[in-house]
Amino acid sequence: MADVSLALLMHSETLRRRLGEWVGGDTPPDVGSDADLLLDALCGAPAEAYLPRFEASARTLAEQGGRLETRLAGLHRWSAALAQTIDDIFADEPETLAQAHELLGSLIGQIAVTLTQGFQNVKSYQEALDAERSRRGASRLRALGRINAAANSTLDIDQTLLTTTLAVAEEMDAALCSIFLFDEITRELQLRATNGPLPALGAHYTLLIGQGYTGWVAEHGRPLLVADALADNRADDEASAYPQPMRGLLSVPIIFFTSGKLEGALSVQTREPRAFTEDDITFLEIVAGQLAMSIENGRIYEASDEELRRKVHELSTLHRVSALVASSLVLDNVLRMIVEQAVLLSGADRSVLFELEPRTQRLRAVATHGFEDGAAALAGIRAGLCCAGRVVQTGEPSMNVDCMRNDEGCFLHGRPDAIGDQHAALCTPLITVHGPLGALCVFSSQRHMLNTHQLQLVMTFANVAAIAMENARLFEETRQGLRAQEALVREMHHRVKNNLQQVASILNLQRHRTTAPEVEQILGESIDRIQGIAATHDLLSKTQLGVAAVDEIARKIVGITRSNTAPPELQIRFRIGSAPYSVLSDEATTLAIILNELVANAIEHGFAGRDKGTINISGAREGDRIIVRVADDGQGLPPGFSIQAGGNLGLQLVRGLASSALRGSFTLYQAVGDPTLSSHNPAHTARERLTDPLLPALPPAVRAQSEATTATDAPSASAESSATNWTIAEITFSVSLLATTTPEDALQEMVSAFD
Repeated sequence: MADVSLALLMHSETLRRRLGEWVGGDTPPDVGSDADLLLDALCGAPAEAYLPRFEASARTLAEQGGRLETRLAGLHRWSAALAQTIDDIFADEPETLAQAHELLGSLIGQIAVTLTQGFQNVKSYQEALDAERSRRGASRLRALGRINAAANSTLDIDQTLLTTTLAVAEEMDAALCSIFLFDEITRELQLRATNGPLPALGAHYTLLIGQGYTGWVAEHGRPLLVADALADNRADDEASAYPQPMRGLLSVPIIFFTSGKLEGALSVQTREPRAFTEDDITFLEIVAGQLAMSIENGRIYEASDEELRRKVHELSTLHRVSALVASSLVLDNVLRMIVEQAVLLSGADRSVLFELEPRTQRLRAVATHGFEDGAAALAGIRAGLCCAGRVVQTGEPSMNVDCMRNDEGCFLHGRPDAIGDQHAALCTPLITVHGPLGALCVFSSQRHMLNTHQLQLVMTFANVAAIAMENARLFEETRQGLRAQEALVREMHHRVKNNLQQVASILNLQRHRTTAPEVEQILGESIDRIQGIAATHDLLSKTQLGVAAVDEIARKIVGITRSNTAPPELQIRFRIGSAPYSVLSDEATTLAIILNELVANAIEHGFAGRDKGTINISGAREGDRIIVRVADDGQGLPPGFSIQAGGNLGLQLVRGLASSALRGSFTLYQAVGDPTLSSHNPAHTARERLTDPLLPALPPAVRAQSEATTATDAPSASAESSATNWTIAEITFSVSLLATTTPEDALQEMVSAFD
């Protein structure tokens, strides 16, 4: 073949020219092209001179995405051109021609194999690389999914950062993954999470901006890729800070790109030198971007959560202090609590409460808090002057700094001892539906204004305080009005008593002058009745407003009848039981008349011809009824006695008043046993009743129950009472006539409920 190659070499120029003509031009093939290399091989060039170049071109073709078929087709075209040229050159030399064709075919096969191998090697490598990338991409997607799941499942930033370091270290086969966060206050990078060993200085490892590789990427805002960190002066200090020095390094900044805000830095390191790839950089930058959003969202949540907790606390405080201020109706207590709670709610140091005098349009300090020397206690200003005076006129709050030093109209101006270290002042008007009441001013040593939310809180509290002040003043005015009314009513009862006593005195003069016994008796009875009514009015003038108890009325009546009606030779013992049932003035007057008639009737008719006796007056509540009983141990009722059929004027008067004025009933009967009514045993205690013949008799069961009840109470009654016959007069009326609550009692209950 060497001879053939030599023969072909002698005709190389012809071959080269014919190849140029074959492609349609006069220019020979380009140096290094497939045609040029094939021609060199045909002319005897060694295989190592052209085969590596064919293989390299095949690799380049594969890397550039070319098609091998096209390349092989071109090679066969050059082969066909050379074969035809060889036929023309060696037409007269059959043996040389055959050898030349054999050599050309061998070279074409060898070159085709080389091209195919080079192309296929690259394709196989690319396929393996693509498979690895696909596997790594899936793996990194799973790692990103873990990080994203951690960020979405919790707002605990530390937990998210720890999960990130574990996932990144596992995915990138790194010995260490660390995350530093930037503290805007200290301007330092603080180690917040790591998957493995901690630095020698511990978990509280901090770096300045520009210090170490973490500080470098934070300062420059771009990734840092170092194959051997120990050999790089930007990273050697931080890389050697760990128990086992780290060498391979990839660090990227954590930046929230929406605002360009630096959040920190994310780094991975290996114990051996390592050249990280672009895919590694891209993956770590994606993780850093995801972390930036998670960190920022966590901070926003923490800020929002803190703001929400603060607002809830402020609203709870507002509710509590408002309820406290509104919990009392005593004006002095209300004013004191307003200034105290205003300081607590606003976080201020001092406060002053001004009240507006509508007639003079002047503001007067009625309560202060925090002014130890009482400098503001006597403060007074005109409406329109000072912050307090202006807010009363405008109805709008005012916030100023150092106005007490700069405003000559301020009530604190020129009083440095009172101002002290106070700077900020907030004044808000106190307004109700009836107009302005005054102003509330709070002072603080801070030099900044309150925000809109805090201002709204103070304004809301001021509205509550205004209502509480107005309610307290209305309550005070109402109580004073009731006291005045009570004094007037008592004075009226006192004058009525005096007038009635004058009438009784006139009638008494007439009785002493008359010579007719009937007239004298009538006048005496009238005098007794008038004095009983007068005594009741005297009682009403000394007790609660228009209210008197039944037993107190009875004592007054007994005192009058004992001195006016009972003859000197008759010794009467009066027993008055407890009957603390209060009635209003109308019912008290009626009961006074009734008791006067019953006691006078007992003295006049029950003890005729006797020198001593007992009258028992008692009362009790039985269900929804009040029973008042007057009993005497006199002669008893005459046989066949009936109120309807007979009875004197006094009993008829009692019967009529009990029915019409008290809307109750009146009964008269005889009984044996203690007649005293008890609040512990309201049932009638007489053992046997001898009733009015014209009234229905007691059923046997009731009589037996009365006897059993009397037997139970017998130890508390004297032996004399238990064996005595009593004539009993009973008045019964509804409990609805009782005075359950007076206006003064209602006010007092209201005060007690608030206080």
